[in-house]
Amino acid sequence: MAPPSPTPAAEPKQARAHATRRRLLDAAAEELIEHGYVGLTTPAVARRAGVSRGAQQNWFPNKATLVAEVVRHLGFRHCEELRHRLPEVPRGRARIQTGLDILFDAYSGPLFAAVVELSLAARGDAELRDVIVTQERTISRTMQETGSVILGDDFPATPEAAQRWATALSTIRGVALLRLLGHPPAAVERQWAATRRHLLALLS
Repeated sequence: MAPPSPTPAAEPKQARAHATRRRLLDAAAEELIEHGYVGLTTPAVARRAGVSRGAQQNWFPNKATLVAEVVRHLGFRHCEELRHRLPEVPRGRARIQTGLDILFDAYSGPLFAAVVELSLAARGDAELRDVIVTQERTISRTMQETGSVILGDDFPATPEAAQRWATALSTIRGVALLRLLGHPPAAVERQWAATRRHLLALLS
């Protein structure tokens, strides 16, 4: 027997609850990006989200549970951002270069910065480390999907092709870190232009 459908009165209540949870997670991600893991506090998250401390504690009673969900939330947002931009990859000779630029932009943004911050914090937190490892698997599947769009439907046709793609992703992350570390934007762009030429040769 199918479960009963939610009553009309229950639906708005559920929607408000989910909206509150989403605001808390978005606020926590922003606090993490601005202040780092050490500077993130649950009262500050509640203030930024515009919800009461009671509502925040109802969803996330402490920092550990909040941060664990933020990791999953950031991973979801990262995957959604990439999927949203995949249609920008054109058909033809320019698709690899355009795809590499999309990935570089994604890895240079605030979501990746927050993931890096949490990854560093997880070195001393086994529970957080387990959450990040699990989420990394989801992101890796998205990267595989991105590679098939950029490089063609047969990707990866061989283990060698898969290894080349893994090398490209590691290289993109490395250059993106220069931007996150505050290197001059013009210098980072020059480095990326040079790196992209090498990656195009590797992947073509």
